[in-house]
Amino acid sequence: MSEIVGQAVLEKSVADLVAASDEPALIAKLIPGCDGLHRIDAEHIEGRLATQVSGIPIEAAISIRRTVEVLDGGVTRLHLRLKVRPDIGGHAIVVALIDLTEANATSSNASWRTSTELDPMLAVMAGQRVEDYLRTSIDHLIAGLAS
Repeated sequence: MSEIVGQAVLEKSVADLVAASDEPALIAKLIPGCDGLHRIDAEHIEGRLATQVSGIPIEAAISIRRTVEVLDGGVTRLHLRLKVRPDIGGHAIVVALIDLTEANATSSNASWRTSTELDPMLAVMAGQRVEDYLRTSIDHLIAGLAS
């Protein structure tokens, strides 16, 4: 498991970022290779992706769990958990905790930490490449919420 942190000013209000994170069509556009997502319930969306990881074609099921909590000090925490299950077996998970605060009326300060987890089979087959794909995907997703 590896962890990474980041921060940025995103050009949307906290309310707009939270609303964007609840749009399956937008989320699908932001995940490389995602064919589309559909809502399962209030917290879950799922779909399929077909992409390449270090030149190796991968087809997989993807599921995303999204929750929002309001913390003390005007912080809204967006919790995203992406689980990818390649057709060849195994699974990979990336979890992002994104803390949002208002910078002004049209932008927000965002700070996040992400962690990845690979099942042993996938870790042996393509560990670092899969972790790189997951980190790139979640960073792209966070930045894309403000687009």
